[in-house]
Amino acid sequence: MPLPVDSPGAAAAYDCDVLVVGGGIAGLSAAISARQAGASVILIEKAPPGHRGGNTRFADAQVRYPHEADAYHPRTYTVDDMFDDLMRISGGRANPELVRTLCEQAGSAVDWLTSLGIEWEAGYPHTGGYRRSPRAGGKGLVDTLYRRLESLGGAVSYRTAALDLLLAPDGGIAGARARSPEGLIDLRAAGGVILACGGFQANPELRVRYLGRFADALILRGSRYNTGEGLLMAIAAGARPAGQWGDYHSAVLDARSPRIECGVTALYNYQLGIFIDRHGRRFLDEGEDFRDHTYVKFSKHIIEHAGGQAWCVFDQRAYQREEFARAWRPVGPPLQSATLEGLARQMGVPAEAFLETVAAFNAAVQPGDYDLDRLDGKCTLGITPPKSNWALPIDTPPYLAIPVTGGITFTFGGLACDTSARVLDTRGEPLPGLYAAGEPMGELFYDNYPGATSVLRGAVYGRIAGAHAAARAKG
Repeated sequence: MPLPVDSPGAAAAYDCDVLVVGGGIAGLSAAISARQAGASVILIEKAPPGHRGGNTRFADAQVRYPHEADAYHPRTYTVDDMFDDLMRISGGRANPELVRTLCEQAGSAVDWLTSLGIEWEAGYPHTGGYRRSPRAGGKGLVDTLYRRLESLGGAVSYRTAALDLLLAPDGGIAGARARSPEGLIDLRAAGGVILACGGFQANPELRVRYLGRFADALILRGSRYNTGEGLLMAIAAGARPAGQWGDYHSAVLDARSPRIECGVTALYNYQLGIFIDRHGRRFLDEGEDFRDHTYVKFSKHIIEHAGGQAWCVFDQRAYQREEFARAWRPVGPPLQSATLEGLARQMGVPAEAFLETVAAFNAAVQPGDYDLDRLDGKCTLGITPPKSNWALPIDTPPYLAIPVTGGITFTFGGLACDTSARVLDTRGEPLPGLYAAGEPMGELFYDNYPGATSVLRGAVYGRIAGAHAAARAKG
């Protein structure tokens, strides 16, 4: 439960204008934004210095944003295009005001990150052409932002975990009590507390409670320190839970990945081949849409409907394409065989069913122009499930198979917020002094996930929260 601001029990107390809880992209953006606005800032990071950065540390950290066609981007992508994509992928359930603000502020957030020293390069190919990637990846991104925060005079306290929010006499949030290397400390913040401490994806108990009994076995892609305390503290203080608490972001992973903090071991090239389940059968439409719009959906389908593990099967024609290697971070070499029957034996699937599946797929492939940069309509006909785009026969040996499963990146459930990143209480009113940015925000993602928007969400709403809390501190 939240504590009155002057409660006994802390070994020390510190004052600042803005307290930021969490040190990934959202927390760093909030802290830098607040410092640029003239506020004194303390950022607390649960992890030790060598593991700082939250989920961002383990990500490619690519961002999508509106832009004109240029050397990075083959086509123009407008604010309305991006808004329509995000609303469509959420099935219309996302909060349109939050989504609109995200889309409208995306371009300026990228420019702002660039001004802080982030260097960019083109993102993954064949995603619709609307994303950039930090040249040094997610770890390089957070390391650059930590250096910038420290150069601006922001204070960072590592191995410091928030335990309870502190309540002001008027019922607003006045800071947080935390466990630190010096014991329990109170951090009092005149402008407010910004929760940027992730979801509950690293907490097996909460995963099973909200996602289902299968969720304890999910591979954790990101930080082991995102265990949900920020969400629980806010709810205990009167914040309204919002968003899809029963769903999560995932990816099609190499099934041989480490169980915790595996990082980027995903296969983003599955549209070049076919998925096969343990029975030797296809079970989804690999060419339904660009991978940015399907990889989360497909990974959860593997977990929940294909028994937790499947195979991506390719032939040599796919394997030799340049984009195959660019869109896969291998954990180990693929299985390989000169014959489909030999590949089936290595995979441990029924050979007869597998051969029948591949033969039916090959016979169903229709003529047409193959173009990974667009939904090319080169499909199959007469089989279920179909392959709606990018269908080529699996007929050029040696054949390859990669074991795949789904993992968990972050949880979709969070807190109700307005477009100023203020947390709303159960009456729908702003809870004075409490903000959320990044994963603790709810109402942005439902059922599926539009690729390259999570780091962007952290940057946009972290920047907004920091500026707003700084202004509040000034009165």
